[in-house]
Amino acid sequence: MPLSNQANKLLEALINCVGKSRVLTLPSQQQAYVVGIVSSSHKPQVSAVVVPDKLLTMWHVLTICASFDAIIIAQAANTSLTGGSTPFGEYDRPVVVLSMQDLGGVHLIDDAQELVALPAASLQQLEALLAPLGREPHSVLGSSCVGASVIGGICNNSGGMLVQRGPAYTEMALFARRNEAGQFELINHLGIELGDTPEQILPRLEQGDFAPKDIQQPSSRSCTNHHYQHKVRDCAAATPARHNNDPSGLFEASGSAGKVIVFAVRVATFAKAAKECTFYLSSNDAAMLTRLRREWLSSELGLPVFAEYMHRRYNEVTLRYGRDTCLSMRKLPAARIGDLYRLQAKMAYYLDKWHLPKTLPNRVLQGLSVLMPAALSSRLAEQALAFEYHLLIKVTDDDIDPARDFLQRYIKASVSQLTQCHPKESEQLLIFRSAATAAMFRYHNLNANAFGELISTDIALPRNAEDWDEVLPPNLQQDIKETFYLGHFFCHVMHQDYLLMPMADNNKVKDELLAFYDQRGVAYPAEHNVGHTYKAKPTLSSFYKKLDPTNSLNPGIGRSAKWKNWRSSPLLMEESND
Repeated sequence: MPLSNQANKLLEALINCVGKSRVLTLPSQQQAYVVGIVSSSHKPQVSAVVVPDKLLTMWHVLTICASFDAIIIAQAANTSLTGGSTPFGEYDRPVVVLSMQDLGGVHLIDDAQELVALPAASLQQLEALLAPLGREPHSVLGSSCVGASVIGGICNNSGGMLVQRGPAYTEMALFARRNEAGQFELINHLGIELGDTPEQILPRLEQGDFAPKDIQQPSSRSCTNHHYQHKVRDCAAATPARHNNDPSGLFEASGSAGKVIVFAVRVATFAKAAKECTFYLSSNDAAMLTRLRREWLSSELGLPVFAEYMHRRYNEVTLRYGRDTCLSMRKLPAARIGDLYRLQAKMAYYLDKWHLPKTLPNRVLQGLSVLMPAALSSRLAEQALAFEYHLLIKVTDDDIDPARDFLQRYIKASVSQLTQCHPKESEQLLIFRSAATAAMFRYHNLNANAFGELISTDIALPRNAEDWDEVLPPNLQQDIKETFYLGHFFCHVMHQDYLLMPMADNNKVKDELLAFYDQRGVAYPAEHNVGHTYKAKPTLSSFYKKLDPTNSLNPGIGRSAKWKNWRSSPLLMEESND
């Protein structure tokens, strides 16, 4: 399809800004950027994917897009489980996908008690950087995906595994906002003196060209969530501990979901414990686990580092279909894993173009995986398959002995098994948990003829709920063939995946599923972007409109209006702005 004169001028300006090799226009080049980890048959049309290699260059890309009134969809790692950083459907203006994958970097400040993360900095990179210093980042790995970026977590209300720290959050960020006049403003709320103009600020930020005297200690602004420990312990509350629409988690970059362009965030780090211990608790008694959670959170016991839940069905598919993912997470740095995702997406494009089976890469990897090391030690694997419900509980320092005594008392009351893991097993379990979703995706992919579509949800149960072991009503049971459940058990946040019957109507099942959640007082999504999957509730929708008054950044997010100035129809574009 020939490009319009205006579209050609936009491409020419972008190429002059970043270079021809960094403006991707061919479908084969764009595939990895316009489709997230959860593949889709939808083929969005975009003018270009732009991959700048400097922060100042990214600023110039923004100003070019504004001058052509182009839509910008920004992404870092493009995990995009809900489509929240990829284009979807039709738009009323040219669309530019802005990939920040080459804009990595981390600057430690205040003796590594805080850090400044640039767009492509990942959780795994932070872990590797901080470990020799005896510090840790807010989150670990990725509970549903690998290679997640720090800024992506902040923008999408990611909660993660860690019970003690709560959702990713900061009030200290440097970001670009498109104002009512359609112009971008660069806003520096990092609390670091970097200059007055983008040309001064962005190169200094990128190079870490600032001294201790330039850094202000936060007073009214926070770079972490200070309240979650108290909130999560309130087991009598009829509301969730955390969820995407919680107004206390929405502040400028935090929860922005692409409605501002974030150049950097300032976040806290945490002291690494001197001793760690992971317990693997397995049982067939759901009521026992309910009592355990409530009693632990209501007691004087310290909060665990994490308390992760996995159902046996998830264990089964991860042991079989997750070997290569577990191995890559143990051996490869985050950047290489991101490269593998992009290679896989490009392969998917050519397989489709050449009418080859889309399952071919997964079949090859699955065949090779039998030659790879097992994901878990033999004793952990045996335990993982012997019981229905499983908790991975990590505690530290002075909490280890009291936690052991507490857990041993519980297993005496039911048919259960408690294993105290050695360090290698602890690492295996954490990686196993993080690889589970990818393993389930492969299981669905390789058995596509037996199933219909896949529905993935992440939900926040009320803190006082006891129905975490979900029983589907008859109308859903007839359309859902298999279920997979895991989650952050003490936080009562669950990741739930449903493989539908071959002829089931995906939209009908999704609507019935959300109605079932509503009946139970469940909030959704819990810690992922609303994407194009969920409808943003009024609090979140108002937040988006305030951040992006012209609706030019990631329009349509949360099933909101996609048209300029938040109009209800593209046909009204020529009307005056009321």
